[in-house]
Amino acid sequence: MSPLVSAVLSFVFVIGLLLATLWFVRSRGIGLGPMNGQGLRVVNSLRLGGKHRLDVVEYGGRRLLIGVAPNQITLLDNQAQDAAATDTGPSEASDTMPTAGEPSSALSFAGQLKQFMQRD
Repeated sequence: MSPLVSAVLSFVFVIGLLLATLWFVRSRGIGLGPMNGQGLRVVNSLRLGGKHRLDVVEYGGRRLLIGVAPNQITLLDNQAQDAAATDTGPSEASDTMPTAGEPSSALSFAGQLKQFMQRD
């Protein structure tokens, strides 16, 4: 056998072995940590650019709005899951401006995001 054929066969064998190992690790859940994603769920994700995004995550009965950048994760909002699920989204005007008796933390995710985007 020529050295070129031997090298190509060795390369194909190593790549196949690598793929089999990756499949095995993924199917067994090895290396995912102690939690394995239990109780954690990404509800929605919005890409804001190449490396930035907004994620809505449910964890421990809470709904979290987080901003994700290459070197930072920022908690933008934290609501009880039942309050977030029953929020049907009031009118467009009340989403962006709180009423006299309503604190700004009672706004929906969409309203808070609009306010945040309007600041810049």
